[in-house]
Amino acid sequence: MIADSIFQQLRQSKRGLLVQLAGLGDLIMALPAIDSLQASLPHIRWTMLTRAPQCELMADRMAQVETMSWPPNGANFVPAMATIMRLRRQQFDFAIHLYGARSTMGALAMKALFLGIHPRISIGRVTTKSWRLFDVNWEETSCPSLHEVDLNQALVQSLDVPTIAKEPALLPKEASLHRVAMILEAAVGFPQQFVVLFPGGARPTRRWPITNFRVLATSLSDLGLGVCVVGGQDDYASAQLIAGSAGSKGINMAGCLPLHDLAALLSKCVGYVGNDSGPTHLAAAMGTPCVALFGPGDVSRYAPHGSGPIRILRYQVECSPCYLTSCSHHTCMRSLTLEEVIRAILELLDNQPAGRPE
Repeated sequence: MIADSIFQQLRQSKRGLLVQLAGLGDLIMALPAIDSLQASLPHIRWTMLTRAPQCELMADRMAQVETMSWPPNGANFVPAMATIMRLRRQQFDFAIHLYGARSTMGALAMKALFLGIHPRISIGRVTTKSWRLFDVNWEETSCPSLHEVDLNQALVQSLDVPTIAKEPALLPKEASLHRVAMILEAAVGFPQQFVVLFPGGARPTRRWPITNFRVLATSLSDLGLGVCVVGGQDDYASAQLIAGSAGSKGINMAGCLPLHDLAALLSKCVGYVGNDSGPTHLAAAMGTPCVALFGPGDVSRYAPHGSGPIRILRYQVECSPCYLTSCSHHTCMRSLTLEEVIRAILELLDNQPAGRPE
């Protein structure tokens, strides 16, 4: 445990800042730690600093949510500095960074951020003893698990904060459920039972081939299931091809749904198939039966966690894990066969958990 006096200082604090400026999946994997901190220290007014697209997921979970682009660059430097100065004026008693710096540049940027915000005490995860980024540095190597959920939980446990939740969990909003229901009702002939497919991802190397998703959509449609394809604006064209492969049983919702509505959609589907990316973590947090397609990503650190059944499919290659954005052979993703993906989702559907749509 970190020094016993730290928890006593937390008990006497009034304002706390939580920093999670990584992607959607990383924020979701930090939810159990965030919930534990708020439950154990309810007297503290909490502020969350995260990326703008993720703000809505935290808006009803925190007293205050601030956003900024990360890392700052020439285009967003001025609004980023305005956010930092606004946070500095709030004079936080402490700030906790719920992620580990993965590079020297990332560590320097995070150090500069905390110096700018200037909390009375800064606390965070560090990956090497040479990076003393915070006033209280928690070594990740002290945790027997390398998974992000466990690392964040171990950090807050080192502050004498008990764990109240082991897995990320989210609930759909009533307004979002209503909007999603109206969209589905407007799709004439769309089956009540449907599967959500996510063919996108920030890194092209983590994407299963679109041709495979198209055949998967056709196979699900032939079984009488609806196919709803989701993603961002950049995924619209490929999502249209996949949804079209399901005929009248396909819907393209790429670029159409804010996160709350996407969460509501995921709570209504009977299953989900997606690449290693944020929406897959969101589906898992909703308790949706998931098939997660992993290639170069580090499964031991980033596998989706949730209350529902999760099947992780991957083809092990010597060069995995890697963080490349392009690859000459793409063996890890191309070697995931249609047969094993179809088999995995059908096995989940055959064991439909109680409480999900019939």
